[in-house]
Amino acid sequence: MTMLAKKVGGPVALAVVTAVSGWVIGRGVEAGGKDVFRKAKAAARKRNAPCSAKGQVFDVVSHGEDGKGLALRAGDQYRVMECDGEAILVEVLGGANNPYFTSARFLASVSGFPTEEANGE
Repeated sequence: MTMLAKKVGGPVALAVVTAVSGWVIGRGVEAGGKDVFRKAKAAARKRNAPCSAKGQVFDVVSHGEDGKGLALRAGDQYRVMECDGEAILVEVLGGANNPYFTSARFLASVSGFPTEEANGE
C-alpha cells in the first residue's frame, strides 16, 4: 500500500485515484448493464408479439417444398395455428399429416403470407 501511495504522489492522491477509479468502473458496469437489459427486453417483446396471422386461412398460389416434409401445391389452403418468430405452425386443410412447422419466408414465397418486411419491421 505504501509503495502504491508513493507511486501516485502520496496517500491523498491514492485515495483520490481509488475513488475516481471506483466511480468510473461503477458507471461503466451500470451503463453496460442497462444496455444489456434494454436489448434483452426488446428481444423478449419481439418474441412475445402476438401472431397477427393466427387463425387466418391462406391460399397457395405456387408450388413449393420447404425441405422438411411440407409440400404445397397451387390451390391448397393452410391455416396458421401459431407463430414464434420465423417458425410458423400450419395446418394444411385436407392434409393427412398435420400440423407442420415451416418458415415465414417459405410461406410468403408460395402464398400471400405477410412478411416482416411488408409490415415495416
